[in-house]
Amino acid sequence: MTACSCSGRRRATPPSTSAIRSERAPPSGRGAGWRRVQRPPAATSPTYVTGTSRTYRLNLWLHRWCSLLATLPFLVLCLTGTVLIFHEEIDAAMGVMPAAPGLSASQRPLAESVDAVLAASPDEKVIYLGLDADHHPGLLLLNTVPHGDSGFERAKLQFTDLATAERMDASAGDGTTLTGFLLELHAQWFLGPFGELLGAFFALLVLVSLLSGLVVYWPHAKKVAFGLLRRGKGPRLRQLDLHNTIGAIVLGWAFAVSLTGLLLGFGTLATGLWSQQQLARVQSMHTGAPVDPRHPPIDADQALASALTAAPTGWQVSSILWPATDFSTPRHYTVLVAGSGLDERLVRVVLVDAANGEVAGTAELPWYLKAITLSEPLHFGDYGGMPLKILWTACTWLTLFITLNGAWLWWDRRRKRKVKARGDLKEVAP
Repeated sequence: MTACSCSGRRRATPPSTSAIRSERAPPSGRGAGWRRVQRPPAATSPTYVTGTSRTYRLNLWLHRWCSLLATLPFLVLCLTGTVLIFHEEIDAAMGVMPAAPGLSASQRPLAESVDAVLAASPDEKVIYLGLDADHHPGLLLLNTVPHGDSGFERAKLQFTDLATAERMDASAGDGTTLTGFLLELHAQWFLGPFGELLGAFFALLVLVSLLSGLVVYWPHAKKVAFGLLRRGKGPRLRQLDLHNTIGAIVLGWAFAVSLTGLLLGFGTLATGLWSQQQLARVQSMHTGAPVDPRHPPIDADQALASALTAAPTGWQVSSILWPATDFSTPRHYTVLVAGSGLDERLVRVVLVDAANGEVAGTAELPWYLKAITLSEPLHFGDYGGMPLKILWTACTWLTLFITLNGAWLWWDRRRKRKVKARGDLKEVAP
């Protein structure tokens, strides 16, 4: 029954025995009776909760510190990368590259262009010839180096008109162009091959930051509508919503560009590995008396024609490397042939005997070099013309914004913690 007070109001009803767990007390000197025992909390799975919490904290830590470590390098990469996206247009506007005359129905032999360049540079030799009908129609690109050099460290870029075989003046030959300077900073950090590996490390930091950020953001994404920007709750929360929303928008792009940047960072190392192993093996199978690298018995036109006989139908010659370079033998031309579309980047190597014009052997790029070769145009947005370049630029700046925005969120949190700590010290001070 419920007890009543003198005023007639009902007293609070004590908990019934059904609301608490009771058990029979064991017999004792005071007699047997009932005692109330508090119900223990429901059983949980400590391992699951701890594991989930630990995973979240680990990813939050990775996201925070990988992002902070990559902030300044990523700022440099975004600024230089934005310029390099438009390197062709900038070079043309600054006169670095001569204006492409366009493809002509009649073209002079390649040998005439080579002779014109050698006549203008008597102390040098040609080691490379390039044809790029898509980006430089009607132009022939040649690299010359001093006698005795076999690498491209001191190579000078020269141009001729395919229709007339005449040299064309440009400022790219001295190697001091704006885009060349920025490319060396972007790709090598002015540190040579080691700088490329350093760039790959920065790309790895960004990749870890993206993946860990996705893990951190996922629980939040399931609770809040995508794109929701909460207002009236302070600048920090608004910046956090911007960070999450823009990060989700550019996540795929940032992942693709960071992954391709990581691959490109190993480009020189992978090329050297291929040159020492597979290419050296092919070259060792075809030896013979060396030829004069300045004036080989077989000229570039004959080497081109021979290489096309060993190439798939529809493929064209994209590059010719002279004998006695780092990528050829003292007797053979190394000719690169490429297809169209996706095959444009998947080149094949054809060795042409510079003494008699015979095809000495062929080789395909290994899978890792194919991946690196395909990464370059995707990294700089070269696949889709101007619309893709504009999209790449927009994504670059959005990604840069969330990088700086994330650094501000970290700094603002530390600042507030310090302010709160000072306030607590003042309260306890005598």
